[in-house]
Amino acid sequence: MDMRPFAVALLTFAVSAAAAPLGPNLFIADNAFTIERAIADAAAQRTPQDPPTWKLLVADSEAARLVAARATPATIEAIRKARASGATVYVCSKDLKAINATPRDLIQGVHAVRGYLAADSQVPDWERRLPWAPDRKSLAVCGGA
Repeated sequence: MDMRPFAVALLTFAVSAAAAPLGPNLFIADNAFTIERAIADAAAQRTPQDPPTWKLLVADSEAARLVAARATPATIEAIRKARASGATVYVCSKDLKAINATPRDLIQGVHAVRGYLAADSQVPDWERRLPWAPDRKSLAVCGGA
């Protein structure tokens, strides 16, 4: 069996992964990890040598939890604790659009950001005015329409 195609694919994946680092002090809550899990991971993995600030990016189904009108007291408290520990909390604009929400609907202190956009002409004005996500990994996670 010729292993060369597999080796090329593996090498391509490894080079791609190395070229797009996660971003410093970035923890992601999404369909695989809850907000609470991402916050717990940050607490467990960060060291005293790390900068005092870190980033919590909320995407996918977890984004709905950040809409103020439906946020539970537990979610509000988790976000408060994350911010008190140095987190800046971001949510992807694509996920806000998916639940028919805008940045003004969010829990106070949560920042909506956008990722790479394929067709800028199809982007609502509120999304076009948003800042870019804070690092390459966040840009990729928040990308799409």
